Amino acid sequence: MANAASNLSTLFGTQVCEELMAFVDDEQTLAAAREVVADRSLPQEAVQDGGITQALQRIDTGHSPKVVLADISHSLDPEGDITRLVRKMGPSNSLIVLGTSNDVSVYRRMVSLGASDYLVKPLTPELFDDALSGLDKQSESAGANQLGRLTVLVGVRGGVGASTLATNLAWIMANEENLSTALLDLDLHFGTSTLSLDVESGGGFREALENPHRLDKLFLDSAMTRAGDKLVILGTEEPIEEFVDVNPDSIDALIGEISQDYSQIVVDLPRHLLPTQGALLAAADTVILVSDQTLAGIRDVNRITQAMTSLSTKGRIVRVVSRVGGERAAQVSKADFQKAMEEPVDYFVPEDAKTLTVCANAGKSIPSVSEKGNLTKILRTMAADLSDYHPPKKKGLFGLVLGSKKASKG
Repeated sequence: MANAASNLSTLFGTQVCEELMAFVDDEQTLAAAREVVADRSLPQEAVQDGGITQALQRIDTGHSPKVVLADISHSLDPEGDITRLVRKMGPSNSLIVLGTSNDVSVYRRMVSLGASDYLVKPLTPELFDDALSGLDKQSESAGANQLGRLTVLVGVRGGVGASTLATNLAWIMANEENLSTALLDLDLHFGTSTLSLDVESGGGFREALENPHRLDKLFLDSAMTRAGDKLVILGTEEPIEEFVDVNPDSIDALIGEISQDYSQIVVDLPRHLLPTQGALLAAADTVILVSDQTLAGIRDVNRITQAMTSLSTKGRIVRVVSRVGGERAAQVSKADFQKAMEEPVDYFVPEDAKTLTVCANAGKSIPSVSEKGNLTKILRTMAADLSDYHPPKKKGLFGLVLGSKKASKG
């Protein structure tokens, strides 16, 4: 845990320590926590009285210290409080829960709710320091193993083609860039990712979202649909009359599990889920906001951008105007659209109704139907930008001849 970044900062209206904050409920625990904080050259204000209730008041979604110790001794709803705090902290930060019950079933329950560790009172400096050291080792291991780059696409208006973009960008990453790619379609009732590539939906995606504590590699593999050697899809077509109770923490847990095995993770996020997925947006390497050339599109891109700025999204925000040109006249010209945007548009994606019709009827990707079309070219550029893919350099005639001579000598 680096001490260089341990100074207090006003991340969300009140002073917090970016490395560590402890929220405890009694004098003995306060003293023990402050001893550890002092030994690690962190400010004494990193330890606060008030337990998990105070932690929930101080921490906003997307603005969390890297490690939080939260005392649940006086909580009236400990499981609910832990769930809310984990959701606010996001998948990249760690929660240590402090309680009074010395029962292994309680430990397991805390971990299933998203806590990284559970400690039993009385807290000693040695116990707290050992827990922090353990998290440091876990973080180093995770940094070495979790290489998945996370891209989230959001259609700011209905029918702007965000799902089409998500499906085809994932397909290009897997089939042309040869990168292991996972596509998550979070429109659980009307998603089109599996339909677009003519594969069957998996059977366990809903259960994975409703029961994140069941997530493991074997369970996840059974829920995935393979759409090629390098591409898997998590999608479902749930009955319209059934409400799907998605656990707020399940998507974070799902991303964490997938990122261990796939270098690219593309998430098609319906806009109605935006209010519940602050942690996902904050953790994304790239968030793509897709709009059409309308006044409503301008308004909503700017509104979502402002909301995401408050989340301190770690990655960049890419603005895409889709379905440009074609038969449908734009409400706003390109020039006026650019002027009205608070940030410039990154990509204008052309309309290609003929290709899209063939793709929809055949269940094929856009590049496989129109290999050299303008739409395919812009999609390849976008995919390489998102995945940081650099195509291998082609050898010229001189290089080929030289390489042939070297091979013959060998």
